[in-house]
Amino acid sequence: MKAVVTGASGILGTDIVKELKKHAWEVLEFTSKNIMLDDIADVRAKILPFQPDVIIHSAAMTNVDLCEDDREAAIRINVLGTHNISLVAAQLQAKVVYISSCGVYGNGKTEPYNELDATKPLNYHHYTKLVGEQRITDHNTRYLILRAGWLFGGDKEQRKNFVEARRREAATAQVMRSAGDKFGSPTYTVDLAQQLVVLLDADVFGTFNAVNAGRASRFDYVREIVQQLGLSTPVEMVDSNAFPRRANMPDNEVLDNMQLRLRGLNVMRDWKAALKSYIDLTYQQ
Repeated sequence: MKAVVTGASGILGTDIVKELKKHAWEVLEFTSKNIMLDDIADVRAKILPFQPDVIIHSAAMTNVDLCEDDREAAIRINVLGTHNISLVAAQLQAKVVYISSCGVYGNGKTEPYNELDATKPLNYHHYTKLVGEQRITDHNTRYLILRAGWLFGGDKEQRKNFVEARRREAATAQVMRSAGDKFGSPTYTVDLAQQLVVLLDADVFGTFNAVNAGRASRFDYVREIVQQLGLSTPVEMVDSNAFPRRANMPDNEVLDNMQLRLRGLNVMRDWKAALKSYIDLTYQQ
């Protein structure tokens, strides 16, 4: 089997590539350095000759505040880029996988969101991710849309490594501060990559929440990272107003993997156990 992976150098993309290769897939990797996703001619020229069975689109503009400031760039990358991937997948009659966001649900519930809940994005990043979902469904029937949680994982050197950023902060801060009023589902990139392969093997299609189990505030999340790293820096709970942002962020981004569970395909463990696996692998060697 052959797969194309966009965003292959990101914290999720790298683990998707590794997991596919473990299962003997032939993988063609793309980053912003070797494909212009907003140029349909380039996308066709780079992907069509490979004739992939699956295109996994994990590339995105993920800086939520920057999406507010540069909306044209957000459209170009998150909407037009996804539109072009969708067209090429349809032309090839290939499966297409789109990595979406827990943030597409917006606000409205205090309980975890399931896939039947309405989508009401609060900021431009989440809006463009939702429009990206629509571009996928416009042109394809053989699709997987995975709504992911607060991702952690990757190498220490990767820019978006949340755990490593907190370790470095703890090394210099007398006290760390984190919001106690924003909730989500911390999710290990390795576990999400493994869940993706399970879905590919099962040959199912549709929209799925795909997060590690459990619920955490930002404060819970950061405190657990510090504790599992064996650091003594205290973490203080504060209100999210202490961290002004350009983007309006949901209060609740906790997801329920209802569709995975109903199909007997949910392999996502508790987030604290997943975090321990990541920290043991990355920091305890």
